[in-house]
This record gives sequence, C-alpha cells and structure tokens, in this order.
Amino acid sequence: MNIRQLEAYRAVMVAGSVVGAAELLEMSQPAVTRLLQKLERDLNLALFDRRSGRLVPTQEGILLYEEVEKAFVSVDRISEIARDLKSLDVGTLSIASLPLLALDFIPEAVAEFSRRHPAVKVTIHVQMSSKVEEWAAAQLIDFGIADFPFERSTFERPGIQADEFCSTPYMVALQADHPLATRTALTSDDLEGERFVDLASTTVGRHIMDQLFVSRRVRRNVVAETNIVALNAKLIAAGMGLGFIDPFTAQGAAARDLVLIPFRPAIPMRLAVLHPVHRPLTLVAREFIALLKLRRNAIVARWTARQVTSPDVV
Repeated sequence: MNIRQLEAYRAVMVAGSVVGAAELLEMSQPAVTRLLQKLERDLNLALFDRRSGRLVPTQEGILLYEEVEKAFVSVDRISEIARDLKSLDVGTLSIASLPLLALDFIPEAVAEFSRRHPAVKVTIHVQMSSKVEEWAAAQLIDFGIADFPFERSTFERPGIQADEFCSTPYMVALQADHPLATRTALTSDDLEGERFVDLASTTVGRHIMDQLFVSRRVRRNVVAETNIVALNAKLIAAGMGLGFIDPFTAQGAAARDLVLIPFRPAIPMRLAVLHPVHRPLTLVAREFIALLKLRRNAIVARWTARQVTSPDVV
C-alpha cells in the first residue's frame, strides 16, 4: 500500500466515480482503476461493489474512508504548518540576553516583530553574560547576546558560534548641573576623586575600566555599583555621582535627562550574538536577528555622531 493508492481511493470516494477521480487527480481512468485494484489486493479487503458499471462503497470501504480522510487532513495540516513556518506565521523564539539589552532594546524589537508576526511566541531570558554563554553552549536557546569575555577575543566554550553584535565606546553620564557637564570630552584625570556610580566588579566593562584607572593612577570615589547599567543611570539622575553609560541604555527613560560626554581614551563595549552550533537558526530567529541589527545600526550611528574622533582606544 502506498500514498498514491490512497489518493486514488479518496478521490473516488469524493468524486463518486472513477471518471471524476481521474479528473481530480489529472490522470487516466485506467490508471485510477489499477491503483484501486492494487489497494484492495494489498489490504485483502473489498472496498467497492461493482454494480452496473458503477463503484458502490462497501461498509468496510466507508469505515476505511473515515480513517483515510483523517490521515489526509493531517497531511494537509502539515503542509499548512510548513507554509506558515516559511512565512513566519507560526513559531517560537527563545532568547537569552544580558540586562543591558533586555530592559529596553530587545522588548522594543520584540514589539515591532510581533506586529509583523503576531502568532510567533517570544520568550526572553534575562541573564548575566556568563549564564547566556552557558545556555547557548547547552543548546537551550535559539540565540543569546552577551559581553565578549574579558581579555579574550572570542568564546572558548564548545558548542558556540559567536558573531560580533557591536563594538562601541562608553560615554560619561552626569547631571546637567554637574561642574563637568559643559566639557566636550573627559579623561581619567578629570574623574580623580569624583563620586562614581560604577558597574559591578563581576562585569566585563568594570574590568576594563579598572585596568585603565589603575594604569593612570586615578582614584575614583565609588559610592554605588550595580550590574545593570539602567540602574546606574537612575542613580546618576538621582544625584549620586557620575558614571559610564552605553548607547542602548542611553535610549531609555532612565537616562533621558542626563548629559552624555565622550571619554578619552575610548573604553569599548563589545557584545556578541551567540549561536548554539547544534541548534540551527530558524527562519524566525534569522529575521529577528536582522531586525535587531537594523535597530542597532540606528542607535550606534546616533551614538557615533556624538563622539569626538580620537585615536586612543583601550
């Protein structure tokens, strides 16, 4: 028994005759007849009575048709699902991201993506970069976004492909009435003794900043630290001091009233998209990453325009 035989049988039941079935299937009447006869032999079951040149379904034939129709409905449903997957009308997307992007940038992108593809379910896991890397290596997510590892140019954990998402400098954020707010650029010497809202010591950005200030023998008066830059922005806006901020956090409400000043030498913030190598990207994931990159380009372009060209990069 094969699918072609079942198609012929189903067509006869739907059309009511071999002639009608042949038209439905766009094949000859003898070919339809041969398929029916072969199906009956394979099943060892009479599906039709031959009466005056007409085919009349037997009771067994009627019962079998009910099951065959269910099977073809399932096949049709598979075809529909395949079409939906291709057009992104169904699907799921599982993302892990460090908090820096997960608070504003990614939710805004998800909202835009959902307007285009409302049937796609999106799950966002907010994790620190080390955990994002761990989940990607374990093939638990479609993709993740994390800091590049400190003092390493790539990710060494097996099972991950890393593509750079962005590399852009931090800026100094401070209140408009701060004495340094009118400067066009700031250096480490300008921050000597200043009240500083810092990144947590577990973050990659903090390691890079500490290296710079230690090498320049500059002491910061750290009055608060968090592992979420948006919280730092809120503390700075509340008058706690000044601190570094990235272009994505700068787009959010927390940094709306802050003055942003370029820092020299530039301290880069480097992020990567992590792909689980044994979990190929779906069409949904590919389109969402493309959307993230478009939105990133717009943000980084505005950020870059605010920078004063400098050859110094940490």
